[in-house]
Amino acid sequence: MSALLDLFACPACQRRLERDGDALRCTCGSRHPIVRGVPRFVPDDGYVGSFSFEWNTHDTTQLDSKRGDSMTADTLRAKTGLTEADLRGKLVLDAGLGSGRFSEVLAGLGARVIGVDLSLAVEAARKNLGDRDDVIVAQADIGRLPFLRETFDVIVSIGVLHHTPDTRKHFEALVPLLKPGGTIAIWVYPDEGDYQTRNHWIPWTNKLPPRLFYEWCRWFVRVMQKRRGSRLQSLIARLFPYSRQSYGAENDVLDLFDGYSPRYHGIHSPDQVLGWFRDADLIDLWSGPAHTSVRGRKP
Repeated sequence: MSALLDLFACPACQRRLERDGDALRCTCGSRHPIVRGVPRFVPDDGYVGSFSFEWNTHDTTQLDSKRGDSMTADTLRAKTGLTEADLRGKLVLDAGLGSGRFSEVLAGLGARVIGVDLSLAVEAARKNLGDRDDVIVAQADIGRLPFLRETFDVIVSIGVLHHTPDTRKHFEALVPLLKPGGTIAIWVYPDEGDYQTRNHWIPWTNKLPPRLFYEWCRWFVRVMQKRRGSRLQSLIARLFPYSRQSYGAENDVLDLFDGYSPRYHGIHSPDQVLGWFRDADLIDLWSGPAHTSVRGRKP
């Protein structure tokens, strides 16, 4: 297994972990199994079962290597401002990797990547990223990650932190993991437009059985595509915002389910997110065109 495995530490006592057969073991007595090539630091997928279903259903829908385009690479650049020069040779944490779409791009730009996710999306990510030496996937909680302080050169978290019980708290849990001079870049949902409208639906839609809601999403996208440009379609889009991007019907189904099924759906103002970075004493702040995409450096 990748040498990146040596970087994991006990979430409880912060001692380095040692490989012990099919597990990582700490001298404090804690044991963390490695199941299907993925170190597991949580007993289950907690409050993110919808993502476990979503990313194993759409395991390759957003992978540039499968799509044959640069959708994810373009999203990474727009929401972090990071370039190949910022990433080549760096150790990067992909906090909330889903099916591995951003980890794939980060590794392609020359980074060594550790991707973590609380959900069983790690199964899809492991399958997609394979046994490459520059990427390792782990199942862990962003609020209690298995790493020593000052481990990473770069931390990236795009579209993830707002799905935790406390967006700011989980952001603050990432900052200590940065090395001095390291960079953290995040994007969270903005408190505006369709995100505000969608927020009113979440308490209802996220209580639906995931598979039932997913089948409804597939039906809904097909119906709306047939009525594209009609007054009815325009009215529904205002009352119930849904994905109408140019990346294909499968991506629209995925994006619709993704937007309405999670238990948590935080929305935040750009000033609020910038305030988190300032309060964390991060410097050289950059805010991208995606409003709540912010990057900062640790002194």
